[in-house]
Amino acid sequence: MNEKSWLARPAAFFAGDPKPLSREGAVAVIGLGRFGGSLASELASHGVDVIGIDIAEAVVEEHAERLAYACRADATDEVVLRQLGIDEVSRVVIAIGSDLQASILIASRILKLGNRHIWAKAISEPHAEILHQMGISHVVRPENDMGKRLAHLIRGHISDFLPIDEDFVLARTTPPVRIADVPLASIGVRTKYAVTIVAFKRNGNAHWDIADPEVTLYADDEILIAGHPRKVEAFSELDKDAER
Repeated sequence: MNEKSWLARPAAFFAGDPKPLSREGAVAVIGLGRFGGSLASELASHGVDVIGIDIAEAVVEEHAERLAYACRADATDEVVLRQLGIDEVSRVVIAIGSDLQASILIASRILKLGNRHIWAKAISEPHAEILHQMGISHVVRPENDMGKRLAHLIRGHISDFLPIDEDFVLARTTPPVRIADVPLASIGVRTKYAVTIVAFKRNGNAHWDIADPEVTLYADDEILIAGHPRKVEAFSELDKDAER
C-alpha cells in the first residue's frame, strides 16, 4: 500500500473499530464474492464508506485497500454483528448467494438487531420468497435480472434496458425513421405508441438533453424511452419491417 492510501485511511481502520463508520452512515456489505465485491468497490469509488465482511481471509485481503474497513468475520454470529456496528449502519447488503442457510440466518440476526435497511441477494425464487416473508423488501436476483435484461438487448433494437417495475422500463435505442426529422409535438408519440421519449443525445455529443415537444430527432440520435415493456419493445421495432 502506498503512502497516499495509508493517509486516506479512516481512523476506524487503524483502531480496528468500525463503529464510528457505522454511526456516520457507512454501508455494510456482507459477502465479498463477485457480486458483493463488485458492489462494495463501486460504492467505495463513489466516496461511500464501506464495511466489508467475509468469512474468507484471502477475499478480505483482496478488498482491504479499497474499502474503509474490511474484516474476516462470521456474520451469522449476532455478537459479531453487534461488535461491527451493523445495528447502526445506514444500509446492509447481504451479498451471500451460495449458502442459503447463512443468508437467511444473517438476515434474521440483522432484523433482530433492529436494522430494517437491508438489501439481500437471492439465488432462487424460493430464497427470494423467504427473504420477503421475513420482512426484507429489497431482494435482488442478479442472474435473473441480467437474464431478463439480456433477452431485450439480444434482439438488436435496444442497446440498454432498465426495468423499474414489472410494468415500467427505461430503454435506450435509436429513433424509428417514421418519427425522425419532425418535431415531437407533431407526432403524438405517447398517444400513438403509449411510450414517452424522455431524453435524447445527438450523434457525437457526450451529453443527454431532455426531449421537449419542440425537439426534432434524427435517425443517428440516441433516445431514452419509458413505458410498459411490451410497448417499449414494439416502439423500438417500428423499423423492423423496413430492414427485411
